[in-house]
Amino acid sequence: MSKILIVDDDREIASLIGDSLYDEGYETLLAYDGEVALEKVSNNLDLEMIILDIMMPK
Repeated sequence: MSKILIVDDDREIASLIGDSLYDEGYETLLAYDGEVALEKVSNNLDLEMIILDIMMPK
């Protein structure tokens, strides 16, 4: 299963994207700021894609 990281400080948008991708068969991870996103990337080197909001805190 392909793993996708969704990074967005708007939790509602991140959840909506995550739910949609999950329904299509992808494993999704969520991060709500830059620091958490970097931690998740470090711990999940098998990520296939990162969907990233460009205006992020931290």
